[in-house]
Amino acid sequence: MQRQSVSIRFRALLGATVLALGGTAAAQTRLDMAIAWPPGNFHTKNAMAFADAVDKATGGQVKITVHAGGVLGLKGPETLRAVRDGIVPMAEFNSPQQVGDAPLFALEAQPYLVADYGQLRALHDIMLPEYDKLLARFGQKRLYMTPWPEQYLFSKKPVAATADVKNIKVRVTDRVTSELIKHVGMSPVQMTFADMMPALASGGLDGVTTSASTAVDSRFWEFMKYAYKTNHVWSSNVATINLAAWNKLAPEQRAAIEKVARELEPAFWKASQEDDAKSVAVLRQHGMQVEPMPAAVTADLKKAAAEMVDAYGKRTPPVPALLKQYRDRAGASR
Repeated sequence: MQRQSVSIRFRALLGATVLALGGTAAAQTRLDMAIAWPPGNFHTKNAMAFADAVDKATGGQVKITVHAGGVLGLKGPETLRAVRDGIVPMAEFNSPQQVGDAPLFALEAQPYLVADYGQLRALHDIMLPEYDKLLARFGQKRLYMTPWPEQYLFSKKPVAATADVKNIKVRVTDRVTSELIKHVGMSPVQMTFADMMPALASGGLDGVTTSASTAVDSRFWEFMKYAYKTNHVWSSNVATINLAAWNKLAPEQRAAIEKVARELEPAFWKASQEDDAKSVAVLRQHGMQVEPMPAAVTADLKKAAAEMVDAYGKRTPPVPALLKQYRDRAGASR
């Protein structure tokens, strides 16, 4: 998609964003926020809670409208540039999906690097200063960042060994997972959430790698029967605001928004942790079999993962230094 056509489409959809009417601190600012996931997804609920809290914290001076379900037509990998260019003033997007523009954003998604939420928190503490510098170069500011729950391989057929996944066509969201599953013979297809559903309905996919949350949102039980917990990568959504829009806010408004983001982020992480168990229960209620990935398949994936992480570090500064800090702090052997 050409940048000009994206810009025209968004300005037609959104109209002119109202910024600092009259130039006074008392003027009301309206900001549109794009998010790809449907209203029932916990990320979208988090974004709406953030918008409500900002409204209250600023005394109604800053109002954020969350546009859920990708209704603005923005594709996931376009979002970093769309916020940079001011096509949409705010967005929440999946960080590793932006790897085409910024390879550093794939750090947390390196396969089998992170084992649990505790290790992910340690990695974020180390990497976020570098992420913030990179976001600033793309003309935006991070407000909060929330992880997706553990990952699964959803499949139409049962998996007992690596041979069972040979040549199956699997939807992935990022290049890292695409490269990883190729090593065990799967055929990855990188596509957005919006494109995935028609592909499932038409029989164009044999499986999907994603979270249980997305599986519930998409009613995977209508298309597949098996779910294997892989926990092969972690990824987070990051909510950002265009720096020009941010700088037009009054200092007290910016301070209030930062305070809201800082106070709500732990609750957003908790929502992520709780959502996996809730979603798995729903999947089982609808007849899906949810099991750990067979050990033999996991061993083959981890063998490939070690080589991928080393190669990524060599070609992506400042990743080697960040990985050393992370492994020292988290006690991670991967």
